[in-house]
Amino acid sequence: MANEHYLTLANLRTRTRDQLDEASASFWTDAQIDRYVNRGMHRVWNRLKAANEYYCTVTRTSLDGALTIQGESYSSTSFQIVAGTSDYTLPPDFDQMSTIEVITSGFEDLTFTRLNINDPEFRAARSFTDNQTPSDEIFYDIIGEPPIMRIAPKSSVTLNLRITYVQTLPDLSADGDRLTLPRPLEMAVCDYAVMYALRQDRSPDAGTYEASGDKLVAEKFGSDLRQTQDVQIARGFMEY
Repeated sequence: MANEHYLTLANLRTRTRDQLDEASASFWTDAQIDRYVNRGMHRVWNRLKAANEYYCTVTRTSLDGALTIQGESYSSTSFQIVAGTSDYTLPPDFDQMSTIEVITSGFEDLTFTRLNINDPEFRAARSFTDNQTPSDEIFYDIIGEPPIMRIAPKSSVTLNLRITYVQTLPDLSADGDRLTLPRPLEMAVCDYAVMYALRQDRSPDAGTYEASGDKLVAEKFGSDLRQTQDVQIARGFMEY
């Protein structure tokens, strides 16, 4: 069942048209508005990622089996560490890694550390010709497109992983597709969509909507930051 908390593309298009004072297609077609909404969504998503806000993360394990991710078939065993293999295909919605945890019994304390493949330590680990029994650390880097995780040294045992990563957001295309960003960031998405539309019209008001979108994003970040940093006071203990 769809999460009614999130607005649909049709909702976002209507809100954008309300701000443009064009209830039905005249100067701007629905297809154009949809493109501007998607541009606005990706702009907000990039701001979230840059601020290290983990709204767009997903956790998967190598035991999850066959998956369909953003319309593509993918087997979670693709990132299961197997003996003698250095390169592993990551999920199609992967953008950047947050954490890697080993869930195979007996290897839970094994650490995956990201290093550039040109780092001397990484190159030294890759130089081992024999597979190595993991002890305390495996190096990895993300290369290529689609994304590949390369490890060093190669393992001599099978390791199941739990990975948490920032995922890409697919474009909204059908009217019922939902914007999966926390509220009230849908307002910023619409402001940016209006900005792009007004730029097409060479309107000087485009900058006003850009500033409004920026303000909404900044306020959202500031609100969340205060919630994590405010001093917590326990009431009722030794009060007079």
